[in-house]
Amino acid sequence: MSVQLLQSNADVNDARANIFGALSDPTRLRIFQKLIESDEPLNVTEICDQTDLKTNLVSHHLQCLKNCQLVDAEKDGRKKYYEVSRPEAVEMLSLADDCIRQNIESVIGCEIVTDSDDHDE
Repeated sequence: MSVQLLQSNADVNDARANIFGALSDPTRLRIFQKLIESDEPLNVTEICDQTDLKTNLVSHHLQCLKNCQLVDAEKDGRKKYYEVSRPEAVEMLSLADDCIRQNIESVIGCEIVTDSDDHDE
């Protein structure tokens, strides 16, 4: 397999971990997927309506996605509208879905990931 990867060093690995971390939270993934599925940018209220999440929680998660440059925000009057800025991130989710389709039980049942999630709390 021939791919063009960045040279592995501490900064690159930290940045990779941050990108995966931004997409590792189930709430952020729900928000990100709503933005992917939308034909137009969405504001916080619209995202809240579609996800049944509270405004402050959505705003917090959008800030993370924005900091990682996975979404863009454009102000229109008093509201900000968010949209996916990185099509590569959509491709990463698609690749993850391919892995899930192949063996969802193993992915969900990975004790190493679930154990490390428990220790992070």
